[in-house]
Amino acid sequence: MPLADFISTNKELVIERWKAAATHRLGLALETSELVNHLPFFLDDLVEALRSPAGQWPDMSGARQHGRQRMRRGIDIGALSEEMTLIGEIVLELMSQVEIPVLTDEVGELFHVMGRGVAASVRAYAALRDREIVEQATQHYSFIAHEIRGPLQAARLTVALLRNEQAHKREKHLERLDRAIVRVSQLVDDSIIDARLSGNPRINAQPVAVLELVNTICAESAEQCEAKNIAVVEEVEDLQVDADQKLLASAITNLMGNAIKFSSEGSRVTIRARALEDRVLFEVEDSCGGLPDDLPPKLFQPFVQDAADRSGFGLGLSIVKRAVEAHHGSVRVSNRPHEGCTFVLDLPLRFANPDEEGSSK
Repeated sequence: MPLADFISTNKELVIERWKAAATHRLGLALETSELVNHLPFFLDDLVEALRSPAGQWPDMSGARQHGRQRMRRGIDIGALSEEMTLIGEIVLELMSQVEIPVLTDEVGELFHVMGRGVAASVRAYAALRDREIVEQATQHYSFIAHEIRGPLQAARLTVALLRNEQAHKREKHLERLDRAIVRVSQLVDDSIIDARLSGNPRINAQPVAVLELVNTICAESAEQCEAKNIAVVEEVEDLQVDADQKLLASAITNLMGNAIKFSSEGSRVTIRARALEDRVLFEVEDSCGGLPDDLPPKLFQPFVQDAADRSGFGLGLSIVKRAVEAHHGSVRVSNRPHEGCTFVLDLPLRFANPDEEGSSK
């Protein structure tokens, strides 16, 4: 039986074997429809290519669509290549089991065609990834420019007023100017952290005194709290965690800033830190009234906006997520409808640097 006919006849069996192998070997924990995705169409492309005269190729649309779906699902490009290559292995394994002889030329042709399919899938994956990177960068710089323009305009207006104002009326203008400068500084700091977290950041992990860190962050938030009459409650254990202090401080500061910003006036924000076996949990609990049902899954994407306050979250929660993941930790949010929400940073107490471990062997 020609190889193309064998694949066409046994397409469902190939897919079933592939599903088991992809789940076991690659750990692709997806629903069946998402796991299989466009592979049936890719198998049709393989059959068409094997039956076509030399040099005539189908457009491999199944492979391209599969690559784009894997990109959207956040699956590594290496895993994509391996799962596609699995198909050739499974086809040959099935033919061996039913004792159908396979000619050497057919094997070579199969992997030639497979190579083109993998290349089409990887190119589609990379093209979509690159486009999204460009779109995110464009969105990022547009957001930063828009956010900086506001406080800068306020600062210019305040300076103009100060020039013409009597001395006893200058205090409120100076406060306004100070707020504008603080806002611009925060945007610049966030942009620097965001740039540092791009790619595979190097983590400079050192022992960090958690109680001291939290005290400093709360002290820096005091003015923002006073403006809204918000009480901050600290429930923090005296412990140490191995972390990059700048990244950890940025993550907690962003959570505290959002908690104060979205909590109602006269309410309370609570920050906790405690050890749990070999991990440390930071919790920031606010009084925002709860989140819309559709918002939590999108919270950690850059520039997500809350329906009640169009000023949105900016880069903050995206930075939180990436900073925590760079420490091999995780972040989650617990929604308390009509009350508020609690953000939880879950970090290892002892940071293991994979680069240092590899170099010591």
